[in-house]
Amino acid sequence: MTIYEGLSYVSSLPFLIIDLVNLRKVSVDLANNTTWIQAGATLGEVYYEIAEKTTTFTIPAGVCPTVGVGGHFSGGGYGMLMRKFGLAADNIIDAQLIDVKGRILDRVSMGEDLFWAIRGSGEIPLESLFLGN
Repeated sequence: MTIYEGLSYVSSLPFLIIDLVNLRKVSVDLANNTTWIQAGATLGEVYYEIAEKTTTFTIPAGVCPTVGVGGHFSGGGYGMLMRKFGLAADNIIDAQLIDVKGRILDRVSMGEDLFWAIRGSGEIPLESLFLGN
């Protein structure tokens, strides 16, 4: 039996919980100053992968290494560098998500309104491309 702590839901309607534990790839591209981060990665994994590649590049995100980026980024992404570089969500330059019809959408195909809404709108897991500062 798996036990999840901290958050519980009760509903009269059916709902779905998606475990993102296997969607945790972090790809750092120093040539373009970007990082693709899958929604299941934790902040600690993101910082570790970036630190493996460089000491001068980071993302403005939180300080708790066990927080998942899917929730952190879609909730805005408050962190220690936000005064200088803004929220983590402010630095997302592209994202991929799957819509209800099963289509994989990026920033262009989803449109600017949806792209704006998924950055800081709540708990929408997505794969994000960050612009390095």
